[in-house]
Amino acid sequence: MAIVVTTLGRTVPLLNLAARNDELALLFQSLEQSPDPVFVTDRTNHIVFWNDAARLMLGFTADEAVGGHCDRLLGGSDPFGNRYCTDECPVMRIANRGEIVRNFSLNLRTKESQHVVTQVSVLQLRAGAPDDYLLVHLLRASAETTETHTTHEPPGASASRPRLVAARESNDVRARKLTSREVEVLGMLAAGRSTPEIAERLHIAQLTARSHIQNILEKLEVHSKVEAVAFAFQKNLI
Repeated sequence: MAIVVTTLGRTVPLLNLAARNDELALLFQSLEQSPDPVFVTDRTNHIVFWNDAARLMLGFTADEAVGGHCDRLLGGSDPFGNRYCTDECPVMRIANRGEIVRNFSLNLRTKESQHVVTQVSVLQLRAGAPDDYLLVHLLRASAETTETHTTHEPPGASASRPRLVAARESNDVRARKLTSREVEVLGMLAAGRSTPEIAERLHIAQLTARSHIQNILEKLEVHSKVEAVAFAFQKNLI
């Protein structure tokens, strides 16, 4: 079955997406096979991709979810009832500023109108213009219910599970080869940072930043930055 995404109100077969960006198409194909619930939104807060694991968690099929507005479908809110999935979504504001979105908690509405407490990791995919991006939402069910869920860090706070710990505890030997600096650089690549931006934020030369990226590609046995991010996503490193 062909994978289809909807972006900015237009339904686009993944094959067409591949013609525009082969590496991005590979990432979407890997997300389709991910055992973790994943959905992707565009900069207008419309859902453009929905995998089968998301269906199992929330009940909506891809046909029901793709093309829908995140707020109207999922009604996302924080543990205190503040709405997130709106045109003023704080996650989108962070992405618009080009900043890293840290892990956060989100209450989502299922097809049966029940509420599920999830832990959300966001991966930013940028292409072309600064305001042209997709937000990949990786969901993990929380053991807590909406009634007992009271204290969680909002987007922008420190991640609850340091990436370095995730790499060191990974079952994949390739991930365990990464140094602490390389794990940090990989996280910045996942946030859509360019090589000059990574160099500036880490206060290192661009040549050094490129060297870190090349080391990451070699250790993970991949051929591009997008493949490295896809690997990290699949191995729960980001």
